[in-house]
Amino acid sequence: MRLHGCSRAGHEGKLRPSELYMTSRSRSGHHLPLDTRLQLYGRVRELSGFGLSYRQIQEAVFGDRQVRLAKSTISVWVNGLHGPTGRLNNFWPNPTPELAYVIGVILGDGNLNIHGYNAEMILAVTDHDFAEEFSRCLARVLHRKIPYKIRWSERKNRWVVQGSSILLYKFLKCDWRNFKQCIEHCDRCQGAFLRAFYDSEGCISDSLVIYNTGKELLSYVKNLLEHSNIETGPLHAHITAGTTLRDPRNGRSYTRKKDCFSFAVRKRSLPMFAEYVGFTIERKSERLRDAALRVKQQQNPQTSSFSNSPLQLGLKCGTGGI
Repeated sequence: MRLHGCSRAGHEGKLRPSELYMTSRSRSGHHLPLDTRLQLYGRVRELSGFGLSYRQIQEAVFGDRQVRLAKSTISVWVNGLHGPTGRLNNFWPNPTPELAYVIGVILGDGNLNIHGYNAEMILAVTDHDFAEEFSRCLARVLHRKIPYKIRWSERKNRWVVQGSSILLYKFLKCDWRNFKQCIEHCDRCQGAFLRAFYDSEGCISDSLVIYNTGKELLSYVKNLLEHSNIETGPLHAHITAGTTLRDPRNGRSYTRKKDCFSFAVRKRSLPMFAEYVGFTIERKSERLRDAALRVKQQQNPQTSSFSNSPLQLGLKCGTGGI
């Protein structure tokens, strides 16, 4: 954004073109960490209230914090043209089904990556519909009008979605237990979280099994399901640390560093799971519908079809939801 008329009273001088984009930098051009910018922003606004010039504010901040801000930074902060977050994607941790879905993905197949000044949420998967839903939810969480681009990576042989936000990155980087308030906010948030986690970690054939290295996290997911009257089997170690695994994509062998745990949804609860949680991924959803239909036919031979309940439809189609 090009800034015009930034001088406080016209006597501070014109800004050089290179300074117009330094809202997150010191005078030396180095980017300042977000936490530092937030602290300095309050001090700059306070000093501005005393009627100090940009140079006086600059010197006062340097004396207090040993950081010499560019006058352009002080100008846009004082005049309200930018905040300390600069051009960051805005994020507020308000509980929504979309945020619950993003949380579930990051705890599953998703990754957090930071390099340089980019803090990214990344998902690389084989299913385009999974990538599409993550893209939509991530865009909604970060208040973007359009979803993030989905690109095909020949190297990874995966569909890839990347979004950047230091604020969301820091939120998602914390311990998963801190997400409970967002997950348990309402049935729609809880269902969206479970669906994302099963999109990532769930495997469905005749049985529905979920795998993860986080034993306590799986125990939490297990409890969420059981509180929704979805019966599950025991949680147990599936693959122990030290086991050698072979990646079928490239033929390389890897040694598992952590134990992997799993549990299954009991077959008689598959119809309930399909109605309350379900899958975004169509190939998994189709297998789940078939498995649930077989269970219903065994329970009631007159059953000839399987339909979604109003609850799952609400999760996908409700106003403001997923």
